Amino acid sequence: MSDDKRYTVGIVGCGRVAALHAAAYTHVPGTQLVAAADIDADKLDLFCERWSIPQRYDSYEEMLAQANVDIVSVCTMDNLKGPVTIAAAEAGARGVLCEKPMAFHLEEADRMIAACDRAGAKLIVNHSMRFEANYIGIKKMIEQGEIGNLRTIRGHLLTPERRDPASWHAHYQTAGGGNLMHDCTHLFDLIRFYAGDPEWVFATVERGNKTVTIEDVGAGLFRMDSGCLFFFESGGRRRYGTFEILIEGDEGRLAIQHGAGNSLERSGGYGWEPYLHRWRMQTEPVAWEPVATQRQHAWINAVSDLVDCIENNRESVSSGKQGRAALEMIMAIYESQRQGLARVDFPLEIRDNPFIDMLEKGQI
Repeated sequence: MSDDKRYTVGIVGCGRVAALHAAAYTHVPGTQLVAAADIDADKLDLFCERWSIPQRYDSYEEMLAQANVDIVSVCTMDNLKGPVTIAAAEAGARGVLCEKPMAFHLEEADRMIAACDRAGAKLIVNHSMRFEANYIGIKKMIEQGEIGNLRTIRGHLLTPERRDPASWHAHYQTAGGGNLMHDCTHLFDLIRFYAGDPEWVFATVERGNKTVTIEDVGAGLFRMDSGCLFFFESGGRRRYGTFEILIEGDEGRLAIQHGAGNSLERSGGYGWEPYLHRWRMQTEPVAWEPVATQRQHAWINAVSDLVDCIENNRESVSSGKQGRAALEMIMAIYESQRQGLARVDFPLEIRDNPFIDMLEKGQI
């Protein structure tokens, strides 16, 4: 991109994650924040003052109609990501950076992808580990055979039981589901990044906390087309939170862990830097070797990728189609529960959200 080319940017939703987007745009040459929209006037004013954004709107419809924006960041509640993305494409945006999860169900995801394809807009779903150097490095380690052929992956994204019934995160009308939707979408996307597409899943979903309308436990087993088995647990009603992945090959292991010292909250957005260890079969079972990591701002890399996709008319490594595939894994977990813990094969034929269906029918 030439030095004088500038893409104007509008952000919809001015909460915590929007600040990570705003910071990224200030670091990517050729992008300029010009507009923001939020229904909360106080939040909008504080956000625009913090990031020197001149145009303020109390609705995304007004922003898209009046502001001349080339790129739109979608940082809303989960129930609005689909409508905002579609509206942005139809309003002429050249690129959309949409936070995860991209939609409530596959029908909505398909409409988002189709709208962007019709308009020629580049769509990125921000599964930010795809833009983080350490997780890209782990993929290279796997591909180079450092632990041999993949056999098993075990993933845990566990959370404390602390949902506030007053929060939008706690209700399916605004969140679409619980930890599986909001957090484990990262885990499922990452497993596809490493181990290919899923072939089938057996899973269970529970809602133990009846004061909220989301699940608080999810667990199950996927078979990936690489031959790898992927076991997962989500939520879990602990008094702590953990994010851990154990990747096992036939010649060694990789262990990925997050901790307070390298969390998003502590690192100011330079997040997802893991604690990474490797064990190879030539060593004792307890001799895990630390692997050096680095700290990057994944959102800067995502914005840079979006600009490059626009400039070179290419699809992102975290495109709408990739985001849809992660969503399909979540819908398959819900569908396994809806069918009585049955095996569910891919690709899915359903287009609804089975969790919402079960909840409305009193089945969960």
